[in-house]
Parts: sequence; structure tokens; C-alpha cells
Amino acid sequence: MDDLPKKRTLWFVIVNAFLVLTTIIVCYITLRFGTVAGQVDTGASYGWEYIITFTVQSNLLLGLIAAVNLVFSIRNLKWNKPIPRAVFNWYLVASSAAMLTALVVIFFLAPLRAFSGRNYFDMLLGPMFFFHFFNPFLAATALIYLTPKIKFARPDCLLALIPPIAYAGPYILNVIILQNWPDFYHFTFGGHNWAILPVFIVISTITYSIAALLAHLHNHRKI
Repeated sequence: MDDLPKKRTLWFVIVNAFLVLTTIIVCYITLRFGTVAGQVDTGASYGWEYIITFTVQSNLLLGLIAAVNLVFSIRNLKWNKPIPRAVFNWYLVASSAAMLTALVVIFFLAPLRAFSGRNYFDMLLGPMFFFHFFNPFLAATALIYLTPKIKFARPDCLLALIPPIAYAGPYILNVIILQNWPDFYHFTFGGHNWAILPVFIVISTITYSIAALLAHLHNHRKI
């Protein structure tokens, strides 16, 4: 039992190293060559335009926060220096944002593809397997089981609202007002611009619920 915290931190290092590495690789491939779903839909790759998607931005945030946690975790293993609580708070934020991406894809965007006669799994193929599925769930698992036994509180969960709220501004500006982005998340449901505000309220509610659930599972784990 005395070695459990060190073993947990070692696994946390491994997971975060994986998240950092895959974020770099997947971002390069996606921004250079596009995604399977995009190529199926358009016959071409969008390349660097994918940087405007919440998928890429949320996973970039996760990769960045994973890198910070990686550094502090290695310092903890080598020199027994404490890891600041704030880095775990931001791990909750980034994990919640990435999980939002995964859930929107699995339960909204991919079913929309299936209903239109396309392949449900196109959005989970190729490099997007990591951004749309594996990395978000891996980060959530790491948050629950591999971070120290601190107590996340409601203010920590409220911080998880920062990414979707920050993204809502540019999305509404460019999709509704300037109309220079396609509504690639279908939040206007075919041009009903009024729908985008209630959708973002729902998205923010879901994000907070994700953070609250992750915090609850972490706070009530047995060991």
C-alpha cells in the first residue's frame, strides 16, 4: 500500500506522455491531410481549417494540460516535489472538454451521419479515433483513478464551462453573423439561427454535468 501513490503517479506519467504524443501526431495528420469523415463528405481534405473545430481545440487543450501534468508528475517522482492542486483542476477542465467532444460525436454527429445514409463510424476512423474517442476516455479514466485523492468541489466543476463558453463566441460570430464558417456541428439544425443559443445552453449544462460526474467518481473512489 505504501508504494501505491508512486505507482499511481508513474501510470499518470505514462498516460500523459501518451496524450501529449498522440496530440502532436494527430494534430499534424489532421491539419495536414484532413479526416476520414471530411474526405468522405467533400472528396478533399480541409487541412488547416480543422483548427477552428472544437474537436481539435479541446484536444489541444487536453494535450497542453497533459504536458503540464507530465512535467509536475516527473518532478514528483524524481525529487518528491508536490504537484500543485491547480494542475489537477485544469485536468478536470480539459478532460471535461474532451469528453464533451467524444459524447457529441458518439450521440449526435455520428448518428446524424447514419441517418443521412453515411457510415456512422467515419468520425471514429483514422486519427480521429484518438480525438473523438480514445484520448477523452483515457484522460477521464486517468483523472478518476490516477490523480491524488483530493476533493474536487463545485467551483472546480464550474471552471469546465470555460472552453464551451469561449468557443461559443467565435462560433456564433462566424456561423450566424459573418457566415464565413459552415455550421459543421449542425447547431442551427439547417439554418434555424435562433436555435444556436439554446443549443449552447444545453452544451454548457452537459459540460458541467460531465465535470460533476468525473469529480464525483474521483472523490468517491475506494483507493
